[in-house]
Amino acid sequence: MASKNLLCGTCDRRSRTTEAVKYCTDCQEGLCSECLDFHGSMKSSTSHHVIDIHAVDGIGFNISKFCKVHPDMVLEYFCSDHDALCCRSCMVSDHRSCDKILPIEVAAKDVKISTIYEEIVTDVRMLNAAVNGLEDKKEKSVYTIDDSKVAVQQEVQYFQKRLQTRIQEIAVALMCEIDKVHTELSDKAKSDMNKICDRKNEIRNISEQFESVSKHGSESQIFMLINSMKEELNCHVNEFQEFLSSQKAASLLYKESDLLSVMKSFGSVEIKETPFDIKYKPFKAQKAQFLQQQRKLPTKFQLDTKFKVPGANVIGISVTKDNRLFLCDRTGSKLFVMSDKGKQLAAIRMDGRQWGIAMDEDKHTAWVTLPDTPCVQTVDIVKMEKGRLIKVPGVCYGIALIDDEIAVGGYGKIYIISKTGDLKKTCN
Repeated sequence: MASKNLLCGTCDRRSRTTEAVKYCTDCQEGLCSECLDFHGSMKSSTSHHVIDIHAVDGIGFNISKFCKVHPDMVLEYFCSDHDALCCRSCMVSDHRSCDKILPIEVAAKDVKISTIYEEIVTDVRMLNAAVNGLEDKKEKSVYTIDDSKVAVQQEVQYFQKRLQTRIQEIAVALMCEIDKVHTELSDKAKSDMNKICDRKNEIRNISEQFESVSKHGSESQIFMLINSMKEELNCHVNEFQEFLSSQKAASLLYKESDLLSVMKSFGSVEIKETPFDIKYKPFKAQKAQFLQQQRKLPTKFQLDTKFKVPGANVIGISVTKDNRLFLCDRTGSKLFVMSDKGKQLAAIRMDGRQWGIAMDEDKHTAWVTLPDTPCVQTVDIVKMEKGRLIKVPGVCYGIALIDDEIAVGGYGKIYIISKTGDLKKTCN
């Protein structure tokens, strides 16, 4: 593409040969100095994104402007409800009832500080690292196969000397079997290496294109590239995961036979396979970028219901999906459960006054801090019953759940404990 775009596209169509000095990423062609002036003065191209001709050397802006469903229509909008680019025909057929359809120029604003942009950058980098890591380990595996072949052959030769001439023919047969297995393993390893190289090149092309567009493209082009390459990245991730799970480090082992008197073979050749220790976590594409998430926040708040909880001094609160309120009492031992309209549903007697509460609805459990004990106590939010106590090294107030661990705050310290009570870490 670089050599093709070194010439001005406009002049070329007029049978003139002029060297291009700029490149229009919207027109996808080079422009000489004279044509650049005309290009900038035309109303239809005043908003086009023009960059230096050397910025596209070897890398193209292959961002399709046209709709896949309606090939003759240009992509002009982004539907945040469906997380998809769309044209005018798409809007009529598929997005008529959608509330959040924005022009691409508006939706793409500040795309470089969006969550999805950061995740795409991270995902491409991680995928590159994983492919490179797999390539290195597979290359070492090839040498391991060769080394193990030599080691096994030496063992066979040593065993052969002990058995002398009566088993010479069997030794030759086993050596042939070793060569056969080695050839099969080597061929498979080399075939896998070729696949890895192909995949590495594909990922590098995606990475280079993404880096080039990120550096030199307009926000709209970056936004369109991100959305158009999500499906392609998903395919690469799924294919790479499947391919990665099938990869193992192979070597040859020799299993010696002890039937010297009635020997029919030297033994057998076994393949030892060890999965590669490559950590790779597939990317999780966000359905909406940072700015769109901001727009989902309510802009107006209004008091709905106000009620008192008799006999309680509420200090901590947690709400379930069915709108039940779990209220911690700092002066007594009762954990109050209320409806969102103020009706008391239960009063669970805990093993002390409470302070903070964290909810794990998937496991029907709430975790409550008891600063006087000091402990964390579980609550069954279905049966409305208290559960076991977990001892905390120091006084505890605030609480949060992080995966399978609990973070509890005290005086100048945060304790990270497991759900079984094991202290994992203390943060000062």
